[in-house]
Amino acid sequence: MKITSLFTCALLALAAPATAAFDLKITEMWMGNEPGSNLTEDWVEITNMGDTAWVEAVDGGLWFDDGSFDASAADPMSGIPSIAPGEAVIYVNGDAAAIDEFLSVWGLAAGSLQIGIHDGSGLGQGGDGVAIFRSVAQPTIDDIVDAQEYDDASLNGGQSWDVLVGGFSTIGNSSGAFQSALSNDEGQFAIASPPGTLVPEPTAAVLGMIALGAFAGARRS
Repeated sequence: MKITSLFTCALLALAAPATAAFDLKITEMWMGNEPGSNLTEDWVEITNMGDTAWVEAVDGGLWFDDGSFDASAADPMSGIPSIAPGEAVIYVNGDAAAIDEFLSVWGLAAGSLQIGIHDGSGLGQGGDGVAIFRSVAQPTIDDIVDAQEYDDASLNGGQSWDVLVGGFSTIGNSSGAFQSALSNDEGQFAIASPPGTLVPEPTAAVLGMIALGAFAGARRS
């Protein structure tokens, strides 16, 4: 985008009235280790990019499906009653034991972030995806919230797919990815961004300040 266009968008964003809404996005997917045993069950990170909380009791529950994006086969996601603006949460494929396993592998204390569960399809190493739906009952395709796919992970065992980066996680990338506390039976660690990291609430004012700074820099150059 040209600087002038960015500046115009910033002014429009500042002038437009704010509309409070949650905006749930898939921001990270972990599909397991290769080679060797999986350190944890597959998991997906969901971040609320909006400016108000999602509340399950009010807004309807979340449902999971893999890359088939089949609403009729989607499975309910549970254990997280709400997601605040800017908050990132984790849903692990499994049960309560899978949550404990996740915390141990990443060296995290219980209660340090919200972790829910689902019993959906596992994620494949050869390339797959995640679809999230929102509905009170079994969803339809019209209830889709977000859907993301990742490339063949066969040569990137243990590395999550970072949606914001657009690639497999590497230590020290722009998302601050790091290595897990434990390795699998083949000595392979997992690599992902800090699970459950909070992100700044994306307000029009912040976007405007960034754009104005970029415009000013362009004028000086």
